[in-house]
Amino acid sequence: MAQIVVDPNGLAREKVTQINGKKFHTPTMMLTYSFRDNNPRPWLAIPNCSVMTNAFDILRNKRLAKRIATNGIHSELGLTNEICAMDSGGFQFISKGEEEAINPEEVIDLQIASGVDIAVGLDYPLLPNFSEEKAAILAKKSIANIQMAVKRIKNGTEVMPVLHGNSVAEISNYFTKVKKLGEFKIWGIGGLVPQMKQSFPSHKRYFKIIDKVIRARELLDSLEGNPLLHIFGVGSPLAGLLFLLAGADSIESISWIMNAKYFLVYQDKIGARKVSKQTTMCTTSVQWDSYSCSCPVCKGLPIDQVEEKMKLRGNEGFRNRALHNAFIYQQIAAEATKAIEENTLLSLCREKLENHRFFKGILHYTIDKLQKCR
Repeated sequence: MAQIVVDPNGLAREKVTQINGKKFHTPTMMLTYSFRDNNPRPWLAIPNCSVMTNAFDILRNKRLAKRIATNGIHSELGLTNEICAMDSGGFQFISKGEEEAINPEEVIDLQIASGVDIAVGLDYPLLPNFSEEKAAILAKKSIANIQMAVKRIKNGTEVMPVLHGNSVAEISNYFTKVKKLGEFKIWGIGGLVPQMKQSFPSHKRYFKIIDKVIRARELLDSLEGNPLLHIFGVGSPLAGLLFLLAGADSIESISWIMNAKYFLVYQDKIGARKVSKQTTMCTTSVQWDSYSCSCPVCKGLPIDQVEEKMKLRGNEGFRNRALHNAFIYQQIAAEATKAIEENTLLSLCREKLENHRFFKGILHYTIDKLQKCR
């Protein structure tokens, strides 16, 4: 029997989609941003960064919410042509036990007033420990909120519905219900963060996620208009490469800034590594002998000075690490874009992941699944 060959780009495709009057080039890595006084804004130093904000984060600060509603989110963040999305905050509300405090109309009003390019429908993640009854109630609420957003958001902002489910079958069922509500240029898959943190052996916890991404890509390909697929909370950009290979167009992560808080810096092909004993989040230190970076923080400096800048405590050290991480994330996304243009994404994934102690197993699983798709 002849061996089945995987497409050199997997299910990834380069696209240009009109979003709110702008050209949205994908694949892309969105940087999740939370409004804190000391949080850096990488897009001011690194061009073409797409940004994901969060309605939960904004609504908890009444002054900030009023300012954004008055001046717009792009002005608040200093964005020019970058795409800005606003997550609904459903995951954060539920995680903090504030489900009943959610006002769908308040979230939609903020998204409209802020002038975001992409408004994420207010969704409630279906966590694995939820009863079937609770999951059904939350799914019904999420779909009703998407319908409300479609009816009310008419200012050019694109509504993004988010698919939820703990299995491929649940994702498919959710899709069938949502597609009746309208035509969407971009869809999302949510609720993945808790699954990534589950205690399945090693990399196997990612297998179900890859299954769902591939299935969502197949479902979206059945629609007209070549809609985009966005994956929330991918964590590592190396994991993001696998999601792109499985058919995602847009990926998003807050780990660039969370890692910085815990004295972690990102090394391509390796992952997050600690620069200080201040953290217990990672047991492995940065491999300074193989460290090479051209980000705005590290460029042109000898390694000992880079190490000193990354180890700094306080706001300065935090900002150094965050900007470095953001640059590496964007660099990996840019490499993926170039690889897709050259029809070599699978080769890039092999180069970066084949020898990675964690992601190589997920890579092999993804390739196997892609072979069965053909």
